[in-house]
Parts: sequence; structure tokens; C-alpha cells
Amino acid sequence: MTKYIDTHAFTVRPSDCDALGHMNVARYLDGCSDAGFSLQSVWSLTPEDIRDGRQLAFVVAHADSNFLRELRIGDHIQVRSELIKAGTKSCKVCHHFFLDDTEVFNSTFTLVLMNLKTRKAEAMPDDLRVSLLAAHA
Repeated sequence: MTKYIDTHAFTVRPSDCDALGHMNVARYLDGCSDAGFSLQSVWSLTPEDIRDGRQLAFVVAHADSNFLRELRIGDHIQVRSELIKAGTKSCKVCHHFFLDDTEVFNSTFTLVLMNLKTRKAEAMPDDLRVSLLAAHA
């Protein structure tokens, strides 16, 4: 499963940077979070379905990040996401940040499908699994 999906884009702002002059770690995770919600929409878990429909959402259980190059004010970042593995109640995705055609950061997330009413992990419904796998075929 190596199909990348464009999930987010942003330009580094002065407020995204810290005293060291580069983008702060928190902004990297913001970018991953935004990409994750876009990815869930591609998989059929739209914000409306998450809030008012099935009330299911993928939540981060673990993250493993690699900072490959500093990002500075004005850098325009394209986030591309890929599905690495799909299990019964979880999946693994990687969000890759690109500056031009150079990968500058990536973070692999283990996601668990949570029932937002019970706050417990739940098995992926068949239609969601089909949608998830088809998006990355």
C-alpha cells in the first residue's frame, strides 16, 4: 500500500516558529492532525458522520516522527499521507511533509477506531474498510 494522497498544505508563518527560528514541533503535529481529518474524510468518515452520524473516528495511539530538515517562515509544505497497514480495529498511516519535492518530515501514526459514545476501540465496519483500502489501491 504505497499510494500517497494529498491531504493538507500550509505555509509556515512567523507564529509557527520558535526562538530557534524554525517551525515548532507543535506545528508539525497540527499539520499531521489536519492531514488526518482530511484522510478520514477520504475514507468516508466526514466531520458530519463523526459528529452526528456513526460517531466513529480514528484516534492516535502512537506516533513515531522523523525531522529531516528545518522549516522556516515562508516554506510551503505539501502533506501526503499513505496507508501502511489496516487491521481489525486499527491502522497505521504515515504523513510525509514535502518542501518542493524534498521530504522534510514524516510521522507514522498507529490509529485506533474509537466509538465516540463508549470511548472504546471498535472493529472497522465493512464499508469503512472497503473505502479505506480503495483509497490507497
